[in-house]
Formats: sequence, structure tokens, C-alpha cells
Amino acid sequence: MMNQVSWQRPWIRAATTLLTLAVMISIFSFSSENAEASDATSGVFARAVISVLYPEYDRETPEQQRRIYDDVQHYVRKSAHFLIYLIFGGMIRLCLFSWFGRFQLLNLAAWGCGTLFSVTDELHQLMIDGRSGQWTDVLLDSAGVMAGVIIARLFITFTERIYRRKHPNDRPG
Repeated sequence: MMNQVSWQRPWIRAATTLLTLAVMISIFSFSSENAEASDATSGVFARAVISVLYPEYDRETPEQQRRIYDDVQHYVRKSAHFLIYLIFGGMIRLCLFSWFGRFQLLNLAAWGCGTLFSVTDELHQLMIDGRSGQWTDVLLDSAGVMAGVIIARLFITFTERIYRRKHPNDRPG
């Protein structure tokens, strides 16, 4: 019987599957927040960014403070979209590889799954009080998924090379 390569071990399959599901649940949870709760969540990060980038913020006029806050919060929200979908794309790619091994279409499959989930996420937001689904968010999420897929693929290649150096007699079956 041939030895399993490092990525096809049962515990890795279980871990990547559970982590992928955890990211999906996190995304769904964030999307389930109404507008007020969502603003509060992103507001925490916006205020932290403002404290670093705008040390004189408290000296600005209320109108200027509102403009700065709104601008920073917009970028915080968009960055969060990209980042969580980057993580999601990477986890999908790792999960698919742990189950299916070397299959040329896994990058495309991971990107497609992540993008489709983004579409359903935006549709879900249409049903939440004060929220809206935006096609531009789907594009941003899709870019995040692709970045995550690429990073995961590079990680897989790197770890496989290390594994082959340490276990020269193990070959995928």
C-alpha cells in the first residue's frame, strides 16, 4: 500500500473542511447583522484607523469629522470584504486539494465556489433590514477569492516541496 501524501491525510481533510465551514458561517453571520449592528462592527475598526491616520481628528469640525469617518469606514468595509474572501478562497483551495489531490481545475473550482457564495451572500443581505446587496461587492469578493486561491496554491507547492525533500520515497498514488 502506498503512503498517503501529506495533504491527503484524514485529519488535514477534516481540519480544512471545518475551517472552510467556519469561514462560511462567519461570512453569513456578518451578513445577517442589520445596518446598525454592521455599522457598529465596522465603526470599531474605522475609529482605530482614524486614530492612526488622523491624529488631529478631534480638532476637525463636526462636518469634516463625519466626512473622514464615512470615508474611512467605506474603505474598512471594502477591505474586510476582500480579506474575508481571501481567507475563504484560500480555505476552499486547501480543502479541495485535501480531498481531490492534483486536479488541474481545482483553482477554477475554488474561485467559482467562492464567487457563487459571494452572490448568495449579497442576495441574503437584500433580506436584512437596512442592508443592500451590491454587485460591486461580488466583484471585490471574487478578487479576494482569487487572491486566496493563488496564495493557497503557492503554499501547497511550497509544502509539497518540503515534504518531498523529507520523504523522497513517498510518491502520490
